[in-house]
Amino acid sequence: MKKLKLTLILLSFLPLWMNAQEEKEILPVNWEEIKKEVKTNPKHVKELVARMSVEQQDTTLTYPEKILAFYGQSLLTKDKEEAQVAKMEKLAREGKLEQCLKKAKKILEINPLNLDALTMTGQVLFSMAQDSVRWPQVKADDARCYVRCTAALLNTIDRTGDGSKEHPFYVTKISDEYNFMRFYLNLWKLETQMFAGDYDIFSLGETSQFYNRSEIYFDITRVNDLMYTRLQREKMFRFH
Repeated sequence: MKKLKLTLILLSFLPLWMNAQEEKEILPVNWEEIKKEVKTNPKHVKELVARMSVEQQDTTLTYPEKILAFYGQSLLTKDKEEAQVAKMEKLAREGKLEQCLKKAKKILEINPLNLDALTMTGQVLFSMAQDSVRWPQVKADDARCYVRCTAALLNTIDRTGDGSKEHPFYVTKISDEYNFMRFYLNLWKLETQMFAGDYDIFSLGETSQFYNRSEIYFDITRVNDLMYTRLQREKMFRFH
């Protein structure tokens, strides 16, 4: 676990080479347009997802294409991988790195853009690479492709807003908020969290060189949709 903590520090350097400080164009997520594209042309969305994945990492994708891929993937998989994420994290806490790595890669087979699985794979591979006696076949370079993919996804979230109430960052999972704040904005000290409709609002204990507001807003429209769908499904099963 100490080694995993060390790699968290390594991943926190992502902002140094991904979070450009120049003026950016904000591209809010239009869920209706994305839903329409997923419904009418799912093959196109899947192709974009593949081009953003670890295997391809196509750097020629435009931001609208990246947004369609990342947020459209949530509509394609409907959070099917989330039960496996909890098991992966449990294996990490127990220090079972090889089993954790296998579980993370299974999650990526379901959703190639799952940030929890990508960050975990990068962390575990970095940790294993530090122990050349137990894992001589694992090198630090093995982790870098996962870190690059993670960075591209976090950079995509960054394009959807600026953290203000007027322009919140869009996420599909609550865990994406933490991955984004820690590994992209280098924000680790959080004071309070408040849910308000389709917003998740954090009061920050400290700012960073990449984010200087005292609060950060996330749009959790998709999180609420998934929660509502899950509750409806549970209700249906309860009465049948």
